[in-house]
Amino acid sequence: MKGGLHLTPEILAGAYTFLRGTPPFNRWKLPPAHNLKFKVTGSKEVEGLYDDKNGKATPELHVSKHFVGKPWSLLETMAHEMVHVHLFAKGVRKHHGPEFRRCAKRICDIHGFDPAKF
Repeated sequence: MKGGLHLTPEILAGAYTFLRGTPPFNRWKLPPAHNLKFKVTGSKEVEGLYDDKNGKATPELHVSKHFVGKPWSLLETMAHEMVHVHLFAKGVRKHHGPEFRRCAKRICDIHGFDPAKF
């Protein structure tokens, strides 16, 4: 995104850490940022992605610089991916199923994110 944030892995980790300290994330026992790898991508198809690497390597959170360029969009995208982190840890593999939608609604209610974009 032109004219926006210059995303770095450190900025992604900072957004993750900030959200991890807020409800409902602070009750989910999410891993600390240093247990994840954060990657800025150039994807023009995927805004964000959680890749657990099938449990074999350090899980990764990817965020595309083409979609995320403002602090609000970074937090919204990171929150979305953090739902995936939470659900994967619980063994839920249905990508955007009922449990995801329930968590998403709660997050949008608390943080003011747009449920249609989340």
